[in-house]
Amino acid sequence: KSLVHTSIVEVLENKSRWAVACADCLDVLRELPDGCVDAIVTDPPFGIGFKYATHIDSPDGYGEWLWERIERAEAASRDGAAMFVWQAMPNVRQFHKWFPREWRLFAAAKNFVQMRPTAMQYSFDPVVVWWKGISKPFSTGTASRDFHIADTTPRSPGDHDYVRGHPCPRPLDQVKHIIGQWVPPGGIVLDPFCGSGTTGVACMQTGRRFIGVEIDDGYAEIARRRIADAATSLFDAPPAPKADVQVPLF
Repeated sequence: KSLVHTSIVEVLENKSRWAVACADCLDVLRELPDGCVDAIVTDPPFGIGFKYATHIDSPDGYGEWLWERIERAEAASRDGAAMFVWQAMPNVRQFHKWFPREWRLFAAAKNFVQMRPTAMQYSFDPVVVWWKGISKPFSTGTASRDFHIADTTPRSPGDHDYVRGHPCPRPLDQVKHIIGQWVPPGGIVLDPFCGSGTTGVACMQTGRRFIGVEIDDGYAEIARRRIADAATSLFDAPPAPKADVQVPLF
């Protein structure tokens, strides 16, 4: 049975705005046509022993495991597509081995840092960035910088119940910034490690399409609920204005 679900095909054919498949992303990526998406924006496990519900986040063989999936995602991207891959600061010294491309770092900075007993706190997550091939990448034409300081709240208003089921959701405003700056309007963003679906929500709120893959059933369901709500809310009627109420002074 093909792992490229009907919902993914509908996104590729512009018949649907989003899809989330629950599977090992490598199995799905192998079936995607080359050059079918416009960007990769993804936050994979970091290989640092983090406690996920099902995935074993082992550092053993992590670089090879990750690159096999990122390279296949890159093949599914068009020439000139943006590649944004979140990583962990403790592994910076390994990036030149794990990512054999001409990459640079985007600083996904935080406006609040948990203080730990160390001489220097980590105040940003390094995002490994490159553009595929030789075509000129999309940009808005504005001189966006190579950093963004996020709101520490990783969620949209009202979806607290969704993201609290995932241990590390990304700040929504930061992902929206990246997608808004470097993904063409109406383009397809692929996230092979979609987790709680923040990238999908950002796509819905910025007028892009989204394909996500998540191996954990529970996280995939969180992602689907969040993205469906985000897509629906764009078409909701604005709330009626509140009637003026005279508040007694005494």
